[in-house]
Amino acid sequence: GAERWLNSARARGVRLDAFGYNAVIAAAARAADPDRAERWLRQMIQDRAEPDVVSYNSVINAWAKCGDGAGAERIVSLMCQNSVEPDVVTLGVAVHACARAGDKDRAERLFERIAARGKAQPDAICYNALINAAVKAGDVVRAEKWLQAMLDRGVAPSVVSYTTVLHAHAREGNIEAAERGLELMRENGVEANVVSYSALIHACVKLGDIDRAEKWFDRMRMQGIKANAVSYSVVLNVCAKACNYSRAEYWLQAMSDDGVPPNVVCFNNVIDACAKAGRADRAEIWLRRMMGEDAKLLEDMPDVITPPGLVPTRQSYTTTAQAHASHGHWEDVERIFADMEGRGTCMDEYSLTVLLSAYSRSRPRQRERAEEAFKRYVDRGLKLTRPPLRVLRSTVGGARFERLMCDMGLSIPAGEGSL
Repeated sequence: GAERWLNSARARGVRLDAFGYNAVIAAAARAADPDRAERWLRQMIQDRAEPDVVSYNSVINAWAKCGDGAGAERIVSLMCQNSVEPDVVTLGVAVHACARAGDKDRAERLFERIAARGKAQPDAICYNALINAAVKAGDVVRAEKWLQAMLDRGVAPSVVSYTTVLHAHAREGNIEAAERGLELMRENGVEANVVSYSALIHACVKLGDIDRAEKWFDRMRMQGIKANAVSYSVVLNVCAKACNYSRAEYWLQAMSDDGVPPNVVCFNNVIDACAKAGRADRAEIWLRRMMGEDAKLLEDMPDVITPPGLVPTRQSYTTTAQAHASHGHWEDVERIFADMEGRGTCMDEYSLTVLLSAYSRSRPRQRERAEEAFKRYVDRGLKLTRPPLRVLRSTVGGARFERLMCDMGLSIPAGEGSL
């Protein structure tokens, strides 16, 4: 509507002010159509309607929504060429555009360029975008440099500033650095929130350090911060990594007792912990409980209330099947996958790998079943990757594998490592 009205007014020779053009530009920005927004900005300049800072910021925001730092930088340059001074909104949005793309170099270049002009004084939002750009580029050192720059320049970092850096350390499994970051936050009078603590606990995941994860989880609750499903799922993930199903079950029970309904991710972590510990019986009980079935608990298993409406994912079934496959119990694996497909979830390459590994570990090996399962999978046109082919070759033997691939007209997908 606004665009038709503007075109009609221009066709009649009506001279419009910035307001009309800004409305059309803003509409294009909301629709995440940066090309159209920029086209109207340039038309506005050509019509001598004198774009203001709002006009330019709307277009920069449109490019930011698409994560296009180059587009944002182009508009900043156009803005400066037309003697319109960027403000703090320009700075924040332009840097955010680069951050979304993980383009830290362009983000820093734009930041310094706009800040050097003197009108826009960077605030916490601007610095947070810089920190985020560095983190997305995998440069934690740079992220910490900008966090320190905030402190040096008298800009108070927010909880987002610190937590973004904490997440970066967590992804690298650098627990010590994450702990130092949390302590620095507290020293500077910034209260950590559940996201901050969850990031720190996540740093324990790669090392499978349950004790440390539980220490920080307990400290979070001592600070009066209520744990949510995400923070519980992180602790459960640590337990799964450590193959400690008893601790995973304990935390699932604690979660339920705390009034936080366990979600599918949480149940999947418990199933994973049981599977990695070789407890296929427990893994399957948790799968059945998640589905709302009245599966009988083992004597030492907690009676967790399952929220209604949970739908197991392919991962739920595949991880449970993996627990049986590790013992060569192919009948159980077939039964679980038949149930999965009967409920509308088809197999994928990971499910196929688990099924074939069950046949391979069985004694005697189930070569004929492996071949038939593989053929059925291929006949359905499902994705084929190297891992299931590697297991199939190990199961049926190299010569038979080569004949089978030839007979079916299949080639081995590209990838690293030999079959």
